[in-house]
Amino acid sequence: MYLPEWVLPFKEPRTEIRLINGMYYKYQVEYKYNPSKKRTDKNTVRLLGKISQENGFTPSDKDIIRQKASIIPKVDIKTFGVYNLFSNLITDEIISFKACFGETVGETVLSFAMMRWAYQSPIKRAPNYHIHDFCSEFWLKNNISDKHISNALKQVGENREKLVEWMKSMLNAPETHSNKFVMMDSTHATSLSEQLAINAKGYNPDHDYDKQVRLMYLFSAQLKQPVYFRLINGNITDSKSMSLCVREMNIKDVIYIADKGFFSAQNIRELNHENLQYIIPLHRNNKLIDFGPLLKANFKKELKTYFIYQERVIWYYQYERDSMKLITFLDEKLQIKEESDYLQRIVSKPEEYSIEKYYEKLTCFGTLTHTYSINENLNADQIYQAYKQRNEIETMFDGYKNFLKADIMYMQDRNVLEGWLAANFIAMIAYYRLFTRLKNAKLLNNFSPKDIIETAKSIYKMKISGNWHLSEITVKINDLFKKIEIGNLK
Repeated sequence: MYLPEWVLPFKEPRTEIRLINGMYYKYQVEYKYNPSKKRTDKNTVRLLGKISQENGFTPSDKDIIRQKASIIPKVDIKTFGVYNLFSNLITDEIISFKACFGETVGETVLSFAMMRWAYQSPIKRAPNYHIHDFCSEFWLKNNISDKHISNALKQVGENREKLVEWMKSMLNAPETHSNKFVMMDSTHATSLSEQLAINAKGYNPDHDYDKQVRLMYLFSAQLKQPVYFRLINGNITDSKSMSLCVREMNIKDVIYIADKGFFSAQNIRELNHENLQYIIPLHRNNKLIDFGPLLKANFKKELKTYFIYQERVIWYYQYERDSMKLITFLDEKLQIKEESDYLQRIVSKPEEYSIEKYYEKLTCFGTLTHTYSINENLNADQIYQAYKQRNEIETMFDGYKNFLKADIMYMQDRNVLEGWLAANFIAMIAYYRLFTRLKNAKLLNNFSPKDIIETAKSIYKMKISGNWHLSEITVKINDLFKKIEIGNLK
């Protein structure tokens, strides 16, 4: 349709100007592919307003109401506890992340990370959480939309080198300079996107064969937190991707600590070929394991090698088989418990357990055997403790999937997904900091990190005569937060 020149400036993408009874009207339109007709259909969404040469564009009454509804609300009561807890836990990371990506992008991603941490929020709900949280008094005081969040996540995802430099800064912290020890492991996450090229069917321990991606993590034993992540194609194995992760992070003391399902001759060859360090446990029925020393009646007198771990005596002996270094540990307390459990099951489940099988397993009760390749001269005690720290990695992954509900992803854009993972990574750092503080305060038997976060949601501030005032809180809550070194409740 021919449009006069004075009307043309009002023509915008996804809009249409129509001449009706001598007047020009502007409509919002959308285009959708119609598979049955095998063509794209144009649909009218709504009337935006009227255009005249005298007055220009005049919005319709309905569109004025819609725009007013989208304007940022004035909120005089805001949740304070969540922001106070989050910002106390990762103060240095907040400063360094904003310095790395700039205030606008940095604060947008930090706000979204906090909403993931506190509410497991999807992108579309984060703006509402943001404006009703006290973080909006410090971060992004102007309006924030889901589009702003997606754009910020995309900018972070597009700048992988900058993100890696920020992650490296955590390993350069003073507390990690001595005895630096970093572990590596991976987990899988289902991706329901049809647009990503990196999700693929692959094996995982849950025997879930939906399309997935893999997430590789480095974990600092000193910091008790993740310090690196990388998104990997779903059909790539750990052994193939570890070398590139180590190269990207450019650190030496990386030891891959696997679970028992990882061991195979092929995996060991790949690890050795890449000159990677590892500690890998073997199933007790593996023929490489030599239980001979434990069959001797006076094995303690012959071994003479033991150490104390958490007030338990751990005996051990080292040997080589098939060019592999092996070390077998015996925990006698665990041995007694496993023997007792098995004997009880002979009575309760005779169809699965028998006295004959008991005698077959008798030698291996309470044992743990590793094959390992480590550049440093770690003693048996350090190798044993290193493997036990794998439990902390598994706790992290459990938190990632269960606490953040991040085991299913819907992002269609690779770069937005990378930024979303970075936000989850920040949330996991905060989660682990809180976990560690509860552990140090010996409160884990009574409170989980989620309990503390839920408690924080009940603490708010209200504006009175232009000034913010903290809501009433109980002495019990105040004392709890002091024990985990969270201050500023004022």
